[in-house]
Amino acid sequence: MQEFDNLIAFSKYINVPLPIDEDFTVMRIEDYYNTFSGPLPEFRHKFYAVSLYENIGLEINIGLWKLNPKTPFMLFKSPHQVLAWNIHPGELKGWFVMFTEKFLIKNKQMAQIIHDFPFLQLDKAIPFEIEETDVPWLSATYHKIHEEYHSDVNDRFALIVSYVQTLLLQVKRLYEARSKVDVEIAQASFQQDQVWLGRFKRLLADISDLDEFENRSVTYFAGQLAIHPNHLNAIIKRVTGSTALQLIHDQIMDQAKLFLNSSELSVKEIAYRLAFKEPTHFVKFFKKNSGATPLEFRIQKKV
Repeated sequence: MQEFDNLIAFSKYINVPLPIDEDFTVMRIEDYYNTFSGPLPEFRHKFYAVSLYENIGLEINIGLWKLNPKTPFMLFKSPHQVLAWNIHPGELKGWFVMFTEKFLIKNKQMAQIIHDFPFLQLDKAIPFEIEETDVPWLSATYHKIHEEYHSDVNDRFALIVSYVQTLLLQVKRLYEARSKVDVEIAQASFQQDQVWLGRFKRLLADISDLDEFENRSVTYFAGQLAIHPNHLNAIIKRVTGSTALQLIHDQIMDQAKLFLNSSELSVKEIAYRLAFKEPTHFVKFFKKNSGATPLEFRIQKKV
């Protein structure tokens, strides 16, 4: 699967106009996609995007979402998403801004506020429809960003950052208003959390097949799910009240107890079966999570 961390490489890949800056761009959607021919296979990216679609002719897969919404609507992209789409360029109209994680690093005021906007968080980047009357308000801000982006003023990005912050606040107001009057966003977020949890648990079920204990980390499982470790932790905590790491440890303990209860394997053999490098590490891990050593646990079960 292709993966992109800058906008120029991504633009070359899908054969659309190259941006002025590799870490930030703003364009009219109809200008951006007029040379594109789909479908585009799945790819992973490290971008943020806030798009306003006034007209649409595409089917898009965003992580777990498959949709063909009514216009006008807002669409978001967040780093580590897996995307795929099938576009009909002549039917598209709207605006978008797109920026990389490097853009945030270069503009610290953006990096400090980015997590204040739920629609830019991977597990909450849910598209939502808006009213026709909201379009001119949003379009005016996109237009200001576009004008500044194409100016020849040396400090243009200082003003661009300010305009982008304004845009994010506008969208946040619409997002929150929609959430209050329509439970769809809340329900969709909860349903998506449940799907992520289910996928995570299916991976955990095969934990005894992993031959490297280092692979039993939140980072490893997040990578398997194409999701950021922090987002995976947030989802698991939100749904279960436990951390992702605790669920991993619980699964290892379940496997260990199963071996101790239903096999004649020695503690040393079980330790290696569970990919512990040293049996002493397994004993320490087991006692920390159960209050007894593996041998004590086995004896207690037999009494």
